[in-house]
Amino acid sequence: MTLHNSVIDGYHPTEGYYECRSCRTRTVSETHLSECPDCGGSVRNIAVARE
Repeated sequence: MTLHNSVIDGYHPTEGYYECRSCRTRTVSETHLSECPDCGGSVRNIAVARE
């Protein structure tokens, strides 16, 4: 059986992974987020570039 990275790691380059700097909530979004949907705090993109 061969496992591919897409099975092990669900990262998709069309999705952004964001973490709120205030409440630490993590959110996946297909569009750029500028604020946390839970508390309104600033977010950072935590997606890691893959080769």
